Amino acid sequence: MHAHIGDYANFYMPDSSLERLFSIYDQCHTRCCIVSHIAGLYSHNFEYANKITAEVVEAYPGRIYGYAVYDPHYAESSLADVKKYIHRKGFCGVKVYPSGHAYPLDGEQYQPLWEFASREDVRILAHTWDPNPKSTDPFDWDSLFAQPMLLSSVAERFPDLRVVMAHTGGHYDGNRQAIKAAKTHKNLHVDICGEPIEYGFIEWVVGELGSDKIMYGSDQNWIDPRAMVGRVLAASISTVDKEKILFRNAEKFFGSLLA
Repeated sequence: MHAHIGDYANFYMPDSSLERLFSIYDQCHTRCCIVSHIAGLYSHNFEYANKITAEVVEAYPGRIYGYAVYDPHYAESSLADVKKYIHRKGFCGVKVYPSGHAYPLDGEQYQPLWEFASREDVRILAHTWDPNPKSTDPFDWDSLFAQPMLLSSVAERFPDLRVVMAHTGGHYDGNRQAIKAAKTHKNLHVDICGEPIEYGFIEWVVGELGSDKIMYGSDQNWIDPRAMVGRVLAASISTVDKEKILFRNAEKFFGSLLA
């Protein structure tokens, strides 16, 4: 429930073709994925991103589903573009990327989207990450805008809004924020993808949240989907928990949108 199409110049993506994607999905017995286009995440080209996503969704029905990208810097025109696609067959929700757009998740320019999504029962996949001062990476100022704790106030104001906090907040501090927020608010969920692959991560999150709020995502083309499948299959959790994370929770969350 978290993948991408397109390329990103500042990250090694040796093969971002759909052919490569499908070959990996066949290997992993993955029925389908939900994608957003990278061009809408690191630039303001949301119209182009959503147009290409719609073309791919139409070309591969039942195999690729789509998220429309929302850009808070162009709230009115971006929401209009979201509305253009969101009720088309094959679209499952809206992707927001506060780090790439350098705008905080609890900022007022997201308000029109939250209102619309809450009213129309539109699912949200929100990039969440921590500024990461304790890891080996440099402090990531852009991730100040994507901290999971910012969604707590959003969840309080919009209790009917259904949000997945992508990456479970990124690194350890973000993980703790995401877990706390998901524990506190019934409408907040998490996905497991991201480049930090710590020992015991899946067991820890399941132990804190239970398995009902956790979903599998790969973050492909950034991350090889096999790594994210493997961390679930190899985790010391029950088969029931693994099934929930790998597909049952997503089927419940998205419902008939994945039909």
